[in-house]
Amino acid sequence: MQYVALAIEGITLGAIYALVALGFNLIYRTVGILDFAQGDKVVAGGLLALALVNLGLPLALVFVLIIGAGAVAGIIYDFLVVRYPLRRGTDAAVVATVGALLVLSSGHILVWGATAQPFPAIISGTVGIGSSRVDSQDFVIWGVVAVIVAVLALFLTRNRYGKAMIASAADPMAAGALGINVSRMRILASSLAFALAAVAGVLIAPITLAGGTVGPSLTLKAFTAATLGGLSSTTGVVVGAVILGLFETIVGSKVPSEYRDPLVFAILIVVLLIRPNGLFGVRERTV
Repeated sequence: MQYVALAIEGITLGAIYALVALGFNLIYRTVGILDFAQGDKVVAGGLLALALVNLGLPLALVFVLIIGAGAVAGIIYDFLVVRYPLRRGTDAAVVATVGALLVLSSGHILVWGATAQPFPAIISGTVGIGSSRVDSQDFVIWGVVAVIVAVLALFLTRNRYGKAMIASAADPMAAGALGINVSRMRILASSLAFALAAVAGVLIAPITLAGGTVGPSLTLKAFTAATLGGLSSTTGVVVGAVILGLFETIVGSKVPSEYRDPLVFAILIVVLLIRPNGLFGVRERTV
């Protein structure tokens, strides 16, 4: 039964990684760059949520406000970090996201300090599974992430704006010729990615505390998950995140804690060497 409890913990962790990794997926598929500030966006979402909770707002309302705040922050982020560097090429834009990572991580420390702070549980209580007890909030997190992933998948495949986002990424010139505002689609992708990261911040804060210096680590783990599943595949990103979460908890329970992160990052190296397109990624043909 110990492995059941570990598996539940791993799926919960993987579900949170999935939200962060989906941000990588959205930006990569729409803009064509890797946004290495995703982890610190998560930390920002958790800290802002904590500030709202401390004001006495109910957690349900905080959750809604965080989604809105993340969406607006994504628009600002696109304007300040992505738009102008992208004119000099994708490499310049990627470097700009690394700069954003440093600014955000330093900003968290300046405003809230480097010490992580306790965050109230999403829902109290535990569920008995055999001889093990599992937090009820794990199942709430599963449900929230499942709904978000389903809505996002429907948006990208059934909604005209979602389809326009994918078309803009596949061939910006052709999309523009068809009347699609490619710049607006990029802004929409950035807004969604920031909102997903902010939601992940609210979900992970009760587990790992809010704030601290976990941003870069979250970024690397989400990037590992996205690479494992396939950066260009929404389904692959989610599956890769769950696999990574399970690996981190089950295998990590057998080794000292200081080796958990190196093991996770070793996966990234192995995947890049053996299958750089990921489990669900499609190999691009070159002529």
